[in-house]
Amino acid sequence: MVVEVNDQNFDQEVLKSDLPTEVDFWAPWCGPCRIVSPIYEKLSEEYKGRFKFCKLNVDENQGLALKYQVMSIPLQLFFVDGQVVDQLLGAYPEQVIRSKVEEILRKFPVDENEKLRRILSRWIQENEDYSQKAKEWASKAGAAGNGVLSDALSQVTKLADEMVSSLAKLLGQLPRK
Repeated sequence: MVVEVNDQNFDQEVLKSDLPTEVDFWAPWCGPCRIVSPIYEKLSEEYKGRFKFCKLNVDENQGLALKYQVMSIPLQLFFVDGQVVDQLLGAYPEQVIRSKVEEILRKFPVDENEKLRRILSRWIQENEDYSQKAKEWASKAGAAGNGVLSDALSQVTKLADEMVSSLAKLLGQLPRK
Protein backbone atom coordinates (compact mmCIF):
# COMPACT_ATOMS: atom_id res chain seq x y z
CA MET A 1 0.00 0.00 0.00
CA VAL A 2 1.30 3.42 -0.94
CA VAL A 3 1.12 5.81 2.03
CA GLU A 4 -0.25 9.28 1.38
CA VAL A 5 2.00 11.82 3.09
CA ASN A 6 1.48 15.50 3.80
CA ASP A 7 2.91 18.35 5.85
CA GLN A 8 1.63 16.77 9.08
CA ASN A 9 2.93 13.20 8.72
CA PHE A 10 5.95 13.59 6.40
CA ASP A 11 8.55 13.58 9.17
CA GLN A 12 7.14 10.47 10.81
CA GLU A 13 6.36 8.50 7.65
CA VAL A 14 9.41 9.48 5.58
CA LEU A 15 12.24 11.08 7.53
CA LYS A 16 11.91 8.77 10.56
CA SER A 17 11.11 5.64 8.58
CA ASP A 18 13.06 2.51 9.44
CA LEU A 19 12.87 1.46 5.80
CA PRO A 20 14.28 3.05 2.65
CA THR A 21 11.41 5.20 1.38
CA GLU A 22 10.31 6.52 -2.00
CA VAL A 23 8.16 9.64 -2.18
CA ASP A 24 6.25 10.25 -5.41
CA PHE A 25 5.63 13.99 -5.77
CA TRP A 26 2.52 14.19 -7.96
CA ALA A 27 -0.69 16.12 -8.70
CA PRO A 28 -4.13 14.93 -9.89
CA TRP A 29 -3.92 16.95 -13.12
CA CYS A 30 -0.56 15.37 -14.11
CA GLY A 31 -1.03 12.70 -16.79
CA PRO A 32 2.41 11.07 -16.39
CA CYS A 33 1.80 10.93 -12.63
CA ARG A 34 -1.34 8.88 -13.19
CA ILE A 35 0.59 6.55 -15.51
CA VAL A 36 3.26 5.65 -12.91
CA SER A 37 0.92 5.49 -9.91
CA PRO A 38 -0.13 1.83 -10.50
CA ILE A 39 3.55 0.85 -10.72
CA TYR A 40 4.19 2.20 -7.22
CA GLU A 41 1.07 0.45 -5.93
CA LYS A 42 2.35 -2.86 -7.33
CA LEU A 43 5.89 -2.39 -6.01
CA SER A 44 4.62 -1.36 -2.57
CA GLU A 45 3.03 -4.80 -2.22
CA GLU A 46 6.06 -6.66 -3.57
CA TYR A 47 8.54 -4.85 -1.31
CA LYS A 48 6.32 -4.71 1.77
CA GLY A 49 8.46 -4.77 4.92
CA ARG A 50 11.65 -3.94 2.98
CA PHE A 51 10.89 -0.68 1.20
CA LYS A 52 8.23 1.97 1.81
CA PHE A 53 6.35 3.82 -0.94
CA CYS A 54 4.66 7.16 -0.35
CA LYS A 55 3.01 9.84 -2.44
CA LEU A 56 2.66 13.55 -1.82
CA ASN A 57 0.21 15.82 -3.64
CA VAL A 58 2.26 18.94 -4.47
CA ASP A 59 -0.84 21.12 -4.87
CA GLU A 60 -1.94 20.37 -1.30
CA ASN A 61 1.56 20.41 0.25
CA GLN A 62 3.35 23.29 -1.39
CA GLY A 63 5.71 23.79 1.56
CA LEU A 64 7.26 20.36 1.14
CA ALA A 65 7.37 20.76 -2.64
CA LEU A 66 9.28 24.00 -2.11
CA LYS A 67 11.57 22.47 0.53
CA TYR A 68 12.60 19.68 -1.84
CA GLN A 69 12.77 22.05 -4.83
CA VAL A 70 10.16 20.21 -6.87
CA MET A 71 10.09 22.04 -10.20
CA SER A 72 8.60 19.26 -12.33
CA ILE A 73 6.49 16.19 -11.67
CA PRO A 74 6.37 13.29 -11.38
CA LEU A 75 9.45 13.39 -9.17
CA GLN A 76 10.44 10.44 -7.02
CA LEU A 77 12.82 11.14 -4.15
CA PHE A 78 14.38 8.19 -2.36
CA PHE A 79 15.14 8.60 1.35
CA VAL A 80 17.30 6.56 3.71
CA ASP A 81 17.66 7.54 7.36
CA GLY A 82 15.97 10.87 6.66
CA GLN A 83 18.29 11.86 3.80
CA VAL A 84 17.61 12.02 0.08
CA VAL A 85 19.88 9.41 -1.53
CA ASP A 86 18.57 9.37 -5.11
CA GLN A 87 15.81 10.56 -7.42
CA LEU A 88 13.94 9.87 -10.63
CA LEU A 89 12.38 12.74 -12.55
CA GLY A 90 9.66 11.82 -15.00
CA ALA A 91 7.53 8.79 -15.79
CA TYR A 92 9.65 5.65 -16.03
CA PRO A 93 8.71 2.09 -16.87
CA GLU A 94 8.40 -0.43 -14.08
CA GLN A 95 11.78 -2.06 -14.77
CA VAL A 96 13.66 1.23 -14.33
CA ILE A 97 11.87 1.95 -11.04
CA ARG A 98 12.40 -1.63 -9.84
CA SER A 99 16.13 -1.37 -10.68
CA LYS A 100 16.38 1.86 -8.66
CA VAL A 101 14.69 0.22 -5.66
CA GLU A 102 17.02 -2.79 -5.88
CA GLU A 103 20.07 -0.51 -6.19
CA ILE A 104 19.05 1.38 -3.05
CA LEU A 105 18.43 -1.87 -1.16
CA ARG A 106 21.95 -3.04 -2.12
CA LYS A 107 23.50 0.24 -0.98
CA PHE A 108 21.38 0.52 2.17
CA PRO A 109 20.40 -2.94 3.38
CA VAL A 110 17.65 -3.14 5.97
CA ASP A 111 19.50 -5.83 7.92
CA GLU A 112 19.67 -4.60 11.54
CA ASN A 113 23.47 -4.85 11.81
CA GLU A 114 24.01 -2.94 8.58
CA LYS A 115 21.51 -0.30 9.60
CA LEU A 116 23.23 0.09 12.97
CA ARG A 117 26.56 0.26 11.15
CA ARG A 118 25.26 3.17 9.00
CA ILE A 119 23.83 4.99 12.03
CA LEU A 120 27.04 4.60 14.04
CA SER A 121 29.17 5.71 11.09
CA ARG A 122 27.07 8.84 10.66
CA TRP A 123 27.14 9.52 14.41
CA ILE A 124 30.94 9.19 14.45
CA GLN A 125 31.31 11.59 11.53
CA GLU A 126 28.99 14.16 13.10
CA ASN A 127 30.83 13.98 16.43
CA GLU A 128 34.17 14.38 14.68
CA ASP A 129 32.83 17.44 12.85
CA TYR A 130 31.44 19.00 16.04
CA SER A 131 34.63 18.25 17.93
CA GLN A 132 36.70 19.99 15.27
CA LYS A 133 34.46 23.08 15.42
CA ALA A 134 34.64 23.15 19.23
CA LYS A 135 38.46 22.98 19.04
CA GLU A 136 38.43 25.97 16.69
CA TRP A 137 36.11 27.90 19.03
CA ALA A 138 38.30 27.00 22.03
CA SER A 139 41.34 28.35 20.21
CA LYS A 140 39.53 31.58 19.30
CA ALA A 141 38.23 31.98 22.87
CA GLY A 142 41.74 31.47 24.24
CA ALA A 143 43.18 34.00 21.79
CA ALA A 144 40.48 36.49 22.84
CA GLY A 145 41.46 36.07 26.51
CA ASN A 146 38.39 34.09 27.53
CA GLY A 147 40.10 31.26 29.38
CA VAL A 148 36.92 30.00 31.04
CA LEU A 149 35.19 29.45 27.72
CA SER A 150 38.34 28.03 26.17
CA ASP A 151 38.74 25.53 29.03
CA ALA A 152 35.07 24.52 28.87
CA LEU A 153 35.23 23.95 25.11
CA SER A 154 38.44 21.97 25.50
CA GLN A 155 36.68 19.73 28.03
CA VAL A 156 33.76 19.26 25.63
CA THR A 157 36.09 18.29 22.77
CA LYS A 158 37.81 15.78 25.03
CA LEU A 159 34.43 14.18 25.80
CA ALA A 160 33.43 14.23 22.12
CA ASP A 161 36.71 12.55 21.16
CA GLU A 162 36.10 9.87 23.81
CA MET A 163 32.60 9.31 22.42
CA VAL A 164 33.98 8.94 18.88
CA SER A 165 36.47 6.39 20.17
CA SER A 166 33.72 4.43 21.98
CA LEU A 167 31.43 4.51 18.95
CA ALA A 168 34.24 3.39 16.66
CA LYS A 169 34.98 0.50 19.02
CA LEU A 170 31.31 -0.53 19.00
CA LEU A 171 31.22 -0.25 15.21
CA GLY A 172 34.23 -2.54 14.98
CA GLN A 173 32.47 -5.16 17.11
CA LEU A 174 29.42 -5.44 14.85
CA PRO A 175 29.43 -8.64 12.82
CA ARG A 176 29.69 -8.27 9.05
CA LYS A 177 27.86 -10.39 6.50
